Amino acid sequence: MYLIGIDIGGTSLKIGLIEDGKIIARQEESTNSFDLIKQVETKVQDILSQNNLTIGEISGIGVGCPGIVINGNVIESANLNLSNCNLQEILRDKFKVPVVVKNDCDMATLAENKLGAGVGSKNMLMLTIGTGVGGGIIINGELYTGNGGAGELGHITYVKGGIPCNCGRSGCYEKYVSAQALSNRAKEIMQTMANSIPLREEGKVYASDLCDKYEEGDKCAIKIIDEYVDDLSNLVMSLCNNFRPERIVIGGGISYAQKIISMVADRCRSYEYGYKKSPAVKIVRATLGNDAGILGAYTCF
Repeated sequence: MYLIGIDIGGTSLKIGLIEDGKIIARQEESTNSFDLIKQVETKVQDILSQNNLTIGEISGIGVGCPGIVINGNVIESANLNLSNCNLQEILRDKFKVPVVVKNDCDMATLAENKLGAGVGSKNMLMLTIGTGVGGGIIINGELYTGNGGAGELGHITYVKGGIPCNCGRSGCYEKYVSAQALSNRAKEIMQTMANSIPLREEGKVYASDLCDKYEEGDKCAIKIIDEYVDDLSNLVMSLCNNFRPERIVIGGGISYAQKIISMVADRCRSYEYGYKKSPAVKIVRATLGNDAGILGAYTCF
């Protein structure tokens, strides 16, 4: 059985041909937010022709899209200039095969739960920490979406009247624990302390570099990481207390900094996951990496 998985991001669009739960071909290019639907349609045709397949040999297409997605309808995706766009219906009419469109973090959550770090967990949360902070919720083995759009774990308020957030509120966790927030925090602290931390392209500071310098004993890196781990641990602890899942899977760019995830897990363990003698929560790194958004399609069919 062949499936096509599409992971639409604000900066890149990834597409994969899936057979029996494995990606056997893939393509990636910059997202064209000005003509996204045409781009998606073209990439589906491209990956079919490059693998000598016809659409009739495809059992379904799964799409992960950022923003609020309800029943395949993209209610709002500001970064993609989409509003009230029923992408699921559009693609179904175009290709005449079953199509499922979900929020991109929900797709990644399903993939990690069924194929990755969350296998065996009936109750699981996923945090995707990159430019922003997204999330997904699995309850009793099923994706929980509420009445639409549930799982925006990065938009829990952390600091009253804090840093203004793109969601229109202030003080959301996203502004304190995203990879972008970590880079911003690092650059501020680096201006006040001697350090050997490198700046990458566009002046960014990478979590992996900070962890390397942390291990080398760089005092500036130690301060940055300790502060960041404290903030992220507070979010994870709140999720433990509110959901008491078996597992919390951390994905996104920050997941490549294993040191940070280990420190958060240790911190939460030291607090006994919220209160004494409470059930343990496994806090682990996502294992599917950038493939999670594509592989989410496999779990939908």
